[in-house]
Amino acid sequence: MDCEIAQPQLGLYMDKAMAPGERAAIEAHLANCQRCAQELAEMTETVSALVPQAVVPVPEKLWSSIEARLDQADRHRLHRLPWRIFRRPPAMAASILFVIGAGVLATSWVGGGSVASAAPVDFSVLLDALPLDADRAFQKFLTRYGARQVSVMQAKKRGAGLSFDLPETLPGGFDLKQVYVLRFGAHPGVAARYLRDGELLAAIFHAPVEREYFGTHKDYACVIGQHRGHEVVVGDWKLVHLTDPTTCHCVLSRLDDATELPAVMQQLAPQSFGADVRNSAANHDHHHAHGG
Repeated sequence: MDCEIAQPQLGLYMDKAMAPGERAAIEAHLANCQRCAQELAEMTETVSALVPQAVVPVPEKLWSSIEARLDQADRHRLHRLPWRIFRRPPAMAASILFVIGAGVLATSWVGGGSVASAAPVDFSVLLDALPLDADRAFQKFLTRYGARQVSVMQAKKRGAGLSFDLPETLPGGFDLKQVYVLRFGAHPGVAARYLRDGELLAAIFHAPVEREYFGTHKDYACVIGQHRGHEVVVGDWKLVHLTDPTTCHCVLSRLDDATELPAVMQQLAPQSFGADVRNSAANHDHHHAHGG
């Protein structure tokens, strides 16, 4: 096992949510890899600082049970979800509250609790660590949103309501290395890690949200091809967002907005990029109110 495989699974290892064989493989890697061992130590320290209370064991099948319920729920069921939670037996309610408190499932209901919507996406964990190590910053973001590595086919199945594609190779020579499914509130998300001679290009797809948080970083309007979006610049890195009615396409890269990124976005979002997307300034006012 190498670092590319081990690092995305450190969160599961720390939560003791792995099969015995997989856990043994991670432990064998950690015994010989100082970088991953340090990453695990930092994650453990962060979790301990944020959740100082005693660790509550999570039932092994809780995550899959939650995913199954969310996938099967239609708008009517999502509308009733807050009330159904409180009618669950105490043990189940406690388990759900623990998951929410630990940040694995962060769901927000707006409009007085009557409508389920995607939770705000906090990109500050990604942007703050970019100057030190872009790859590690991306891994921290994946861990924050409970990422699980899957195949492209599985990602498309989990993100069936999103418009995206994940080609094996992107223009400029970026090769697909890993694909993940995430959870933003009640909505699934998909992420992909591409590399070109060690240089990272990360793609994240999620349902449109009310607000995206960028910490202390500023949000600027941008134009990719003929489409208006917005971007956050950190050194020579850019996190670019293009949103259509179903999907926010987020790409972290060092690519030039005018000469390189349009061709990449055409591959990652062929349906959206080939049509008129709704990225007008009026539709993106919510992005410019970034939080810390």
